[in-house]
Amino acid sequence: MPSWNHNRVEPFSAADNFFGSPEINESITMRPPTKCAAGCLAMRVPDPPTYAPPTVCNISKDGKIVAVGGRDVELYLWDTSTGDLLSTLRGHEICWTTSYDNTFFVTVQEDSKVYIWDQQQVVQRQLLGHPDEPLVCCSVSLDDEFVVVGGGKGTVYSWDSESGVEYRQYEGGHTGPVQTVMCYAMEDGTHIIISCGASDHTIVVWDLETANMRAKILVNELEHSKNVRYHISKDGTQVLVWCTDSVPFPNLVFVDALNDAKNSVFCHDGLVRHAVFAKDSERIISCGSDGNIVIWDTITLEPHVTLRGHIGAVLCCAINEACTHIVSSGEDCTVRLWSAEDGRQLQSMEAQDRPVKSCVFDRSFNKILACDTAGHVYVWSTLAEVILNLLRRFADSISCVKMSAGQKLMAAGSNTGRVMMWDVERRELMWEHSIHVGRVESLAFNNLMEIASAGADGRISLMSAETGKQTNYFLGQDEPITCIAFSPDDERIAGCSADGKLLVYAANSPNHKTKLVLRSNLARVMDFVWSPNSKLIAGVCSDGCSLIWNATTGSIFTVLEGESAATCCTFDYVGKLLAIGTVMGTTNIFNLETTELLTELRTNASPVRSIMFNQDTTRLTTICSRQAIVWDVANAVKVRCFDFVVDKTGEFRSKPHQYRSTVAHDSTVLFDPESETVVYDMCAVEDQQTKSYFLSDTRLIQAGLGGGHKGVAVWSAAGNTMPDKFHTTHDAITACHFSHDDRLVVMGTQDGQIIVYDVVHSETIEVISAHHNGPCRCVKLSKSNDEILSSGADAKVIVWDWRARTPTRIYSGHFISVGCCDLAETGGRVVSGDNHGMISIWEKESGHVVQTLPLAHSKAVLSVTMVADGSTIASVGADGKVAIWSVELGMELVALTSAIESSPLFCAFSPDGNKLAITETNGNVMIWNALVGCQWYMIQPAHKGQATACSWSSDCRRLITCGDDSVMAMWDTESGAAMHKFDMKSGGLSCVSVSPLMQFVATGSSSGTLSVINVGLATRDVPEPSFLYNWLAAQDPKTALVQYVKLASRFPTLPNVQDCQGWNVVSHAMSKGNAAVSALVLNTMPDGCQSFGLISSIPYTQMTRVRFHNPDDGEGDDHEEMRGVLSALSYTAGAGTRSSPSKLLAGAIKSFRSDTGVAGSDGGSTRYHAGEGSLRDVVVQKSIKSFSTAVVKKVTVEMFTEQREANHMELIMNNALALALNSKSSECVQVLLDAAAAEKVTQGSYHAITDMMPSLAVRYPYMCYGFLANMSLQKVGELEVPVNVIRGIDQSVIRTAPYFTNVRELWRSYSEAQSETSAGPQPYAHVEARMVRLPFACALGKESLLQTIVASNVPVQAYSTPSIRAVIRHKWRLYGEARIVTRTVIYAIYALVFTIFAVIFARENHSLSLNEYWASGGTAKCQLVMSAYLLLQTAFFAYMEVSQLIGTGLLLYFRSFWNALDLWSIALNLVIPIMHFARAGAGAGGVLSPLIAVSCLTIYMKIFFYGLAFEWTAKLVYMVTEIMWACKTWIIMLCLAMVSFGTSLMVLYQYVDPTDGANYSTFAMTLLTVWELTIASQFNLLSQLETGSWAIVAIIIFSVFMAFTQLVLLNMLIALMYDIYRRVTECEEDVFLRGRAQLLVEVETLMTRKQMMEYSLMPPYVHLLKAVHREINRGATTDIRLGRLEMVIRDQGEAFAKMLMMPGMAGMGMGYGGMGPGGGGPGGMVLVTNPDGSQMWVPAGMQGGGGGLWGAASNAGSMPMPAPGMGAMVATSGDGGHGHGGGVDQVNIIQMHAQQLKESESQLPAILRQIDRLQRTVNNQEMRMEGVVTVLRDIENLLRNQQPVIITQEAQPKRGTAGLLSEAELEKEVKRLLGKDNGSTRL
Repeated sequence: MPSWNHNRVEPFSAADNFFGSPEINESITMRPPTKCAAGCLAMRVPDPPTYAPPTVCNISKDGKIVAVGGRDVELYLWDTSTGDLLSTLRGHEICWTTSYDNTFFVTVQEDSKVYIWDQQQVVQRQLLGHPDEPLVCCSVSLDDEFVVVGGGKGTVYSWDSESGVEYRQYEGGHTGPVQTVMCYAMEDGTHIIISCGASDHTIVVWDLETANMRAKILVNELEHSKNVRYHISKDGTQVLVWCTDSVPFPNLVFVDALNDAKNSVFCHDGLVRHAVFAKDSERIISCGSDGNIVIWDTITLEPHVTLRGHIGAVLCCAINEACTHIVSSGEDCTVRLWSAEDGRQLQSMEAQDRPVKSCVFDRSFNKILACDTAGHVYVWSTLAEVILNLLRRFADSISCVKMSAGQKLMAAGSNTGRVMMWDVERRELMWEHSIHVGRVESLAFNNLMEIASAGADGRISLMSAETGKQTNYFLGQDEPITCIAFSPDDERIAGCSADGKLLVYAANSPNHKTKLVLRSNLARVMDFVWSPNSKLIAGVCSDGCSLIWNATTGSIFTVLEGESAATCCTFDYVGKLLAIGTVMGTTNIFNLETTELLTELRTNASPVRSIMFNQDTTRLTTICSRQAIVWDVANAVKVRCFDFVVDKTGEFRSKPHQYRSTVAHDSTVLFDPESETVVYDMCAVEDQQTKSYFLSDTRLIQAGLGGGHKGVAVWSAAGNTMPDKFHTTHDAITACHFSHDDRLVVMGTQDGQIIVYDVVHSETIEVISAHHNGPCRCVKLSKSNDEILSSGADAKVIVWDWRARTPTRIYSGHFISVGCCDLAETGGRVVSGDNHGMISIWEKESGHVVQTLPLAHSKAVLSVTMVADGSTIASVGADGKVAIWSVELGMELVALTSAIESSPLFCAFSPDGNKLAITETNGNVMIWNALVGCQWYMIQPAHKGQATACSWSSDCRRLITCGDDSVMAMWDTESGAAMHKFDMKSGGLSCVSVSPLMQFVATGSSSGTLSVINVGLATRDVPEPSFLYNWLAAQDPKTALVQYVKLASRFPTLPNVQDCQGWNVVSHAMSKGNAAVSALVLNTMPDGCQSFGLISSIPYTQMTRVRFHNPDDGEGDDHEEMRGVLSALSYTAGAGTRSSPSKLLAGAIKSFRSDTGVAGSDGGSTRYHAGEGSLRDVVVQKSIKSFSTAVVKKVTVEMFTEQREANHMELIMNNALALALNSKSSECVQVLLDAAAAEKVTQGSYHAITDMMPSLAVRYPYMCYGFLANMSLQKVGELEVPVNVIRGIDQSVIRTAPYFTNVRELWRSYSEAQSETSAGPQPYAHVEARMVRLPFACALGKESLLQTIVASNVPVQAYSTPSIRAVIRHKWRLYGEARIVTRTVIYAIYALVFTIFAVIFARENHSLSLNEYWASGGTAKCQLVMSAYLLLQTAFFAYMEVSQLIGTGLLLYFRSFWNALDLWSIALNLVIPIMHFARAGAGAGGVLSPLIAVSCLTIYMKIFFYGLAFEWTAKLVYMVTEIMWACKTWIIMLCLAMVSFGTSLMVLYQYVDPTDGANYSTFAMTLLTVWELTIASQFNLLSQLETGSWAIVAIIIFSVFMAFTQLVLLNMLIALMYDIYRRVTECEEDVFLRGRAQLLVEVETLMTRKQMMEYSLMPPYVHLLKAVHREINRGATTDIRLGRLEMVIRDQGEAFAKMLMMPGMAGMGMGYGGMGPGGGGPGGMVLVTNPDGSQMWVPAGMQGGGGGLWGAASNAGSMPMPAPGMGAMVATSGDGGHGHGGGVDQVNIIQMHAQQLKESESQLPAILRQIDRLQRTVNNQEMRMEGVVTVLRDIENLLRNQQPVIITQEAQPKRGTAGLLSEAELEKEVKRLLGKDNGSTRL
């Protein structure tokens, strides 16, 4: 059939000029319609132009034609069955309707022409008429005899449909336009016409034959409404009228037109949008803006049923002819289908992203037409309802569904072996037969109306699709056949068996056996597809390779390599492109002509389950269990994404979006990839515990031959997600292990039996009585799934052929119960361990003993594991020992006992052999990196109680653990973050195993229950990370926070949930630079939780490589040309890297015939990139030969396996911090660093931070410093060590270790070594063990942490952060100190030799030649020898500098001033010895002497550099250099002053003779004189006064110069020095550490390769021991307490001042002195003078005298307030007073101050020392109070780092002793208040 755009009718230019044409710059592009012959959508009409939405949108009565367009554009007629364009009408049509017998249709044009057309031929019959007025509506009578049209002026016209003759005109009925007109045949044979006015609100009934008005009804109930709408019943006697305005009166009126009866009702809060009659007019269906659809009783207008489900207004509703279903559309962009009987919502259809304004059924109820507000028209197929009804009815038993090519038949297979055939159009069951024993695995239709079924019994049955009678059958093998497909020519049928073989049968052959068996010896065939020409068959394998066979001969066409296990495949329509989906969520598209990978489509959230090309190969849809992504194939870009989300609360529901739509539902969903439409099953699942095999994952219901081009994807959120449980009859399951096909799990039981269980079909396959004298302790399945290795209490290790239930090999050597065993996958070895602690290793095939370790453990061996190649084993014993052993050497490589915190239970190597997982009795799981030789991280605790077992996924990305708490947990193996946790609810778990493709996890319990988790099904409730990020980013921040907190409470591991790529929600946010979402997720996690993973693991895979061989030497040139055409195949089952083939399979070299459809290749490979044009053009350009080329070649292909190379870039891209840095968002980086500093990340995540520290320090240096400052050292425990261990080393010890657990064991050996040096009992100290959180912090090289910090611009304070300080200290003590001291000594000798050389040079005779000078004496010889030494030593220094320059790089090298100084010094010192030997430039005026002088200075300046390395000299050197650098501005000012004034004086002294004090003869002498004048103030003006000409001017200039230099500059220098000194002292330690770090970097860059290798094996973790200082009142800080003390002092001073200001108190003071003369005691306030001249009031001793109680006070008129920070004052003043109560007040004051001092933290020892000083210095009671004040002021100054203030008193008060506490009593009271009654205790 011709293409749709070839039928386009070009518009008339006159019509365009009249009606207006579109803008010239607006291009009109209409893509072809979407034909969905097997989908939810029958057709999607191409989008209309944006400037002209469709005026006509209607569907024919039979649903076969849809008309869209009209008025300003053409009216397009589309065939809904084929999607073809039938015709294009260009008459500016405004109405289109069809007859009820579907023989003709009528169009009304904008120019009032009415045409009638033949519907079958789509040709014009005749012009019915051309009225003078505009026409607005038309219809055909129910008997198809008449056509009636309504005019814009109120006239109605009718024509005879057969003759085309105008029948009548009906005038006078309406005063305005006719909105609706219908014609009906009455029972007496007459016809009536009912017309409804748009503006006059009248309904007129006309007699068609007589044109008489039979009735005229005014709808006065709506007379005040502006907009009304009408609907006329099918019998023509009843009319519905409703108002589309918001009115307070009834807005829906029922009118009986013939009987003139009316009834009205107010319905729908707001507006009535639409209303229709049911067929029998007994019911009315209305919808409104309130979102409801109401079914009314026509007579009473009482609501019958209210339909609720739309979100927003319902814009349209309709009912089918049978009145069984209602369809509605609304503002929520959905079309919904309802049951008219009970009002249940059946399904919701979603495709448009605009509100859907209209919807209508066709008469056959097979299609629904819907149009949105933008003019997009969709024709829905009711096939979706048939599928959903089938799934609802048989959800628990259905196993597969298939549709025929014409979408008329649908077959379904069940779990019981029955096959059902359904007629889709009639919706009835045609037949049902039991075909198979067991589950029906797959169904397939052919073009001959036959259906094939494949079952778990391994048979294929061929049946008639009409009757179900079996016409043929085919026998497979013992394994189930999982999928089948007919070839497009129906000659062959292929099936894929569960063991990975591809079986090909001749469909019409009487031979029931296979014709071809196609397979890969290295992997299993997972899926296959036929080529469109039936000549090739492509199979994708579990190793990532894809094999394309010749379907006739079985020879290999080509082999395509892949990196990940393939899951599905499909050809395009032509057969040149092959798309392959993988478990990593990627899809690879290959060009079969060139075997070239064109593109790789990434980012599917889970393994790809289905792939579909569209018709023209421009779009590709990849479907997984969480997403469906539509791709633009040509540009390899994502067009649209559909996220499948389980949503039981409605929180994820949203309107569809043109780029990303959320399919959020709690039941079944149908997704049509071709039309990108979604249908929701709105019927709630009745049984929530229903488990459906078919709905457990995303399935594709294909139509036709199964080529992958048509079909509907089924996704369901319904059903039970709990694990399947298999209850054995035994006491306990001791071990379990999965097969490599993800289908079988083998169990060992307590009574010695082995059970083989099929988890896919939930049935037991075999039960073997393996061990008779006790339990079966361990079981393992071989890689081929044919053999089982078991060990038991009968001391036997047996290999079983489990299908034959016979042992094939028994390994002897144990004499007691064998508790564990393991099998090497590729090494061909078996290992076992018994209860005596012996480990034995055998060759699997021969049974020979490879190695025996009789004393591996002192007690029973609990667990043993072996790497894949069998070279290394690890074991766990009951003696608490964990060890790694070399099989070849038979010795222990490393013991891991020290890294275990409790007792180990189980161990398992990862498939790549790089990591070892060990479970412990305290619930921890420790991961040991065997490749690096260190502990990688610890999961603590992984379980409550014991962690009993663990299992690795085959790609090493996931670790599964189980424990006594009945919990199975899934962890990321790179970060140790928990991804999922499942409560199995089956008691304590004893074993766990995961299937290779991570589809299932099986756990066995001590109660004898096997629990199997379908990972995809169990985790489908958890939101997928990419969807969750986009959903959170689209929400308001506050709303998003509330919703996320709800989700996090339901799913505690939600932040760590990953997609196939390994990205969590934070990773997606970081890649987009969205810090808000990242902060939202991380801020909800508590500090210190250590649960978030910053990095995720990358997959480990064994890749299959292909090597081509041409046995004919003479055809070597042709081999490359024909490398894609292979005729024979050989396999190599090798392991490791590229090894030579171990076995070549013999086979006849076959050839391709000319009909194989094989194209040659030029061997070239040009990768396709986006932007190079369409993919079809690229494919055509790459085609070298046509498909009919005859090819006859003998080529052999060898396939071998090798480990996939580690892709460091992949690991970086899975690092959230790397993504944040790549996004160039500092906010994102800061969010992650804050989370790490707050200890929210896992231990394994710090590896990711270490990797990113170089980039972080370079890009964000201050952020890097902030992170290092906030990241504290990790506390790993407390212990006691001998005092001499920590003495003299800054009270701390530092070392590195390969682990960070069990700190007592870590430091035990170190403590013992230190304590051995001292005899006798040793005192112990309580210390705290801490660790630097960043692993490998002490690494060497350019990417090391220290070198990164030195090379970056981080602030100097970063060097004093805990982590960097620890690294510097450790490296300094490890190798830095010794090397720097050595270099310092060498350089000191070098400087000394150069000094001696320079001294001798100053006295030598430079006129002598070299020989003469050598013969002149011993001094000369010594000098020449020193010159030679200096030359050699300088050359060595030059070599070191060049090495350092190469090692550090040019920029980093010259950032240091010292390096530039080195180069300058080396250059001078290389020249000086050579010139000295040559005796050149040594005489007077030569250059050698200045060179030696300058070189001497540079050599001694370099000594300062070495001084920076030592703490006792570094600070001084730093101060000198910083002060000199800080004074640069002052020096410039001084130089400018000297030059300016010197020049002036030189001019004034030009006629004065030079003298000693004034020599201005030359400019140099002038500067020297001015310098002496500036520094030494030595000047002589006599010469100027005596002989000078300008004495006055000179005196003025001298005065100005002296004032500027002596008064301004020098005083400025003093002030500047003080400021610089204070600033330098604040950061002197930081600078010292930076200098030491720079020296360490220099030392590292000068290391030899051997030294670098030695230190590169440094353990990764830096540990420290620090003495613990117990402190009092840890809850408060000193600054806070000091502030409170100042506040108390201030309040007391203010109160005292107010008291003195009271009436009668002026000049008076209170004194509590003693009675009588000389009465002692504190005498109140005394005005004292400070050294700076200021005065203040302080307490003084009480003075005796006859003043009585009150005494006059001198100078009490004005009393200044106490200064902030002063001690508390006693408000007394006077010369004497009574002494009663003085001691009590003293005690109260001391008690107050002691209480304040007790709350101090860090300064408490200093405070206690000051109190002791108080007790020693107080000699009498008068001085005690003064001593308290002095002490408190000293404490204040001490806390503020100030000098104590000395108080000087004007008058010393007299002493007295009456009425006061003694010194001993006061000391006792102070100790009591401070809690020191029992003696002095060290705090």
